[in-house]
Amino acid sequence: MTLGVAGLAWAAVFALLAAGAFDLPQGAVAGVALALGAAGGAVVAARSALQLLRWPPARLCFFRDRLLVIEGRREMRAVWTSIGAVTLSEPDSWPRVQVTDRLTIQLRNEDPVVLRPAAFGLEPGACRDLIVRLRDEPKIRARLPEFDSIRDVAISPVVAGELIEPRL
Repeated sequence: MTLGVAGLAWAAVFALLAAGAFDLPQGAVAGVALALGAAGGAVVAARSALQLLRWPPARLCFFRDRLLVIEGRREMRAVWTSIGAVTLSEPDSWPRVQVTDRLTIQLRNEDPVVLRPAAFGLEPGACRDLIVRLRDEPKIRARLPEFDSIRDVAISPVVAGELIEPRL
């Protein structure tokens, strides 16, 4: 996004300079060069816009105490201490294990979290290895940001207030 905005600014500045150069009596050569610079800025902005449109539709967030998966309007949370097995195989496929492109995160006392790492722009094997490493090494997790639940409460509206107070 920053590169796209910079490309647009680059294109606008160089277009204004090119227009000013063409107004000068012998500024045609400089005007052409500046117009090419404006075209270059427009190309950079267009390329950034295309990359932004191809941005993965899902988010995978790593925090000190949990893993957060957001796919569209669906949000799944997994606390690091409750994560058991992390596999690329179908659940309950033993003894015929079939490797898939889906990552299954088994949780203690909860349903498993199943996701496709490709939806996040990640390779399945590397994503599995990262999650296992973060699960097993608290020192590495300590370098991650803290989950900001106060900010989440401030952003999401509280809908239980009217139920507590009876209206007559």
